[in-house]
Amino acid sequence: MTAPSVAAQLRRGAGWHLGCAIALLVVAGLLGGCDQQQLTQFRGRVAPDTLGLGDRCALFMQRAMPSAQIDIGDRSSTSPDIRTIIATAQGTRTDLPPGSPVDPNLAVECTFTDSVLTAFRWTKGGPQPSPH
Repeated sequence: MTAPSVAAQLRRGAGWHLGCAIALLVVAGLLGGCDQQQLTQFRGRVAPDTLGLGDRCALFMQRAMPSAQIDIGDRSSTSPDIRTIIATAQGTRTDLPPGSPVDPNLAVECTFTDSVLTAFRWTKGGPQPSPH
Protein backbone atom coordinates (compact mmCIF):
# COMPACT_ATOMS: atom_id res chain seq x y z
CA MET A 1 0.00 0.00 0.00
CA THR A 2 1.35 3.38 -0.93
CA ALA A 3 0.96 6.62 0.95
CA PRO A 4 -1.52 9.10 -0.58
CA SER A 5 0.08 11.74 -2.69
CA VAL A 6 0.47 15.29 -1.44
CA ALA A 7 -2.07 16.49 -4.05
CA ALA A 8 -4.68 14.01 -2.75
CA GLN A 9 -4.10 15.16 0.81
CA LEU A 10 -4.54 18.80 -0.22
CA ARG A 11 -7.80 17.99 -2.02
CA ARG A 12 -9.17 16.33 1.14
CA GLY A 13 -8.10 19.34 3.26
CA ALA A 14 -9.74 21.74 0.81
CA GLY A 15 -13.00 19.80 1.09
CA TRP A 16 -12.93 20.13 4.86
CA HIS A 17 -12.35 23.91 4.61
CA LEU A 18 -15.19 24.23 2.10
CA GLY A 19 -17.52 22.41 4.51
CA CYS A 20 -16.55 24.78 7.33
CA ALA A 21 -17.13 27.79 5.09
CA ILE A 22 -20.60 26.54 4.14
CA ALA A 23 -21.49 25.91 7.80
CA LEU A 24 -20.31 29.41 8.68
CA LEU A 25 -22.49 30.93 5.94
CA VAL A 26 -25.53 28.99 7.18
CA VAL A 27 -25.00 30.24 10.74
CA ALA A 28 -24.55 33.81 9.50
CA GLY A 29 -27.77 33.51 7.48
CA LEU A 30 -29.68 32.30 10.52
CA LEU A 31 -28.34 35.15 12.64
CA GLY A 32 -29.25 37.61 9.90
CA GLY A 33 -32.88 36.63 10.31
CA CYS A 34 -33.08 38.02 13.85
CA ASP A 35 -35.96 40.32 14.64
CA GLN A 36 -35.28 44.00 13.75
CA GLN A 37 -36.32 45.09 17.21
CA GLN A 38 -33.60 42.93 18.75
CA LEU A 39 -31.06 44.57 16.46
CA THR A 40 -32.15 48.12 17.22
CA GLN A 41 -32.39 47.83 21.00
CA PHE A 42 -29.59 47.70 23.51
CA ARG A 43 -30.53 47.22 27.15
CA GLY A 44 -34.04 48.58 26.54
CA ARG A 45 -32.83 51.65 24.64
CA VAL A 46 -33.19 52.19 20.93
CA ALA A 47 -29.95 52.74 19.05
CA PRO A 48 -30.82 55.81 16.90
CA ASP A 49 -28.28 55.06 14.19
CA THR A 50 -30.15 51.85 13.29
CA LEU A 51 -33.45 53.62 12.54
CA GLY A 52 -34.50 55.91 9.74
CA LEU A 53 -35.62 59.43 10.60
CA GLY A 54 -39.25 58.54 9.84
CA ASP A 55 -38.97 55.73 12.40
CA ARG A 56 -37.38 58.10 14.91
CA CYS A 57 -40.23 60.57 14.35
CA ALA A 58 -42.74 57.78 15.06
CA LEU A 59 -40.84 56.97 18.24
CA PHE A 60 -41.09 60.61 19.36
CA MET A 61 -44.84 60.50 18.66
CA GLN A 62 -45.20 57.47 20.93
CA ARG A 63 -43.12 59.10 23.64
CA ALA A 64 -45.19 62.31 23.43
CA MET A 65 -48.29 60.26 24.32
CA PRO A 66 -46.92 57.60 26.68
CA SER A 67 -50.34 56.53 27.97
CA ALA A 68 -51.75 55.91 24.46
CA GLN A 69 -51.44 52.71 22.48
CA ILE A 70 -50.54 53.77 18.94
CA ASP A 71 -50.45 51.56 15.87
CA ILE A 72 -47.78 53.25 13.70
CA GLY A 73 -48.62 53.58 10.02
CA ASP A 74 -46.87 55.48 7.24
CA ARG A 75 -43.52 57.16 7.79
CA SER A 76 -41.70 59.33 5.28
CA SER A 77 -39.05 62.00 5.00
CA THR A 78 -38.03 64.80 2.66
CA SER A 79 -34.95 66.96 2.50
CA PRO A 80 -35.37 70.67 1.70
CA ASP A 81 -31.59 71.19 1.96
CA ILE A 82 -28.43 69.23 2.63
CA ARG A 83 -28.55 69.62 6.44
CA THR A 84 -32.30 69.43 7.13
CA ILE A 85 -34.68 66.48 6.90
CA ILE A 86 -38.39 66.76 7.60
CA ALA A 87 -39.88 63.42 8.65
CA THR A 88 -43.54 62.59 9.13
CA ALA A 89 -45.26 59.71 10.90
CA GLN A 90 -48.89 58.69 11.09
CA GLY A 91 -50.61 56.43 13.56
CA THR A 92 -53.93 55.26 14.93
CA ARG A 93 -54.81 55.08 18.61
CA THR A 94 -56.00 51.59 19.48
CA ASP A 95 -56.81 52.30 23.14
CA LEU A 96 -59.93 54.42 22.56
CA PRO A 97 -63.37 52.90 23.17
CA PRO A 98 -65.77 52.61 20.22
CA GLY A 99 -67.74 55.82 19.69
CA SER A 100 -65.16 57.97 21.46
CA PRO A 101 -65.38 61.68 20.57
CA VAL A 102 -61.58 61.78 20.24
CA ASP A 103 -60.24 61.22 16.72
CA PRO A 104 -58.02 58.12 16.80
CA ASN A 105 -55.91 59.27 13.83
CA LEU A 106 -52.61 60.97 14.64
CA ALA A 107 -49.84 62.59 12.60
CA VAL A 108 -46.63 64.36 13.51
CA GLU A 109 -43.88 66.25 11.74
CA CYS A 110 -40.29 66.20 12.97
CA THR A 111 -37.51 68.45 11.72
CA PHE A 112 -33.98 67.11 12.00
CA THR A 113 -30.93 69.29 11.44
CA ASP A 114 -27.72 67.28 11.11
CA SER A 115 -29.71 64.25 12.41
CA VAL A 116 -30.68 66.06 15.64
CA LEU A 117 -34.37 66.72 16.38
CA THR A 118 -34.87 70.49 16.25
CA ALA A 119 -38.67 70.71 15.93
CA PHE A 120 -41.68 68.50 16.69
CA ARG A 121 -45.31 69.32 15.99
CA TRP A 122 -48.63 67.52 15.85
CA THR A 123 -50.28 67.86 12.46
CA LYS A 124 -53.32 65.77 13.42
CA GLY A 125 -54.66 64.79 16.83
CA GLY A 126 -52.28 64.74 19.74
CA PRO A 127 -52.64 65.25 23.45
CA GLN A 128 -55.48 67.39 24.67
CA PRO A 129 -54.38 70.80 25.95
CA SER A 130 -54.19 71.21 29.70
CA PRO A 131 -57.09 73.22 31.22
CA HIS A 132 -54.60 75.27 33.29
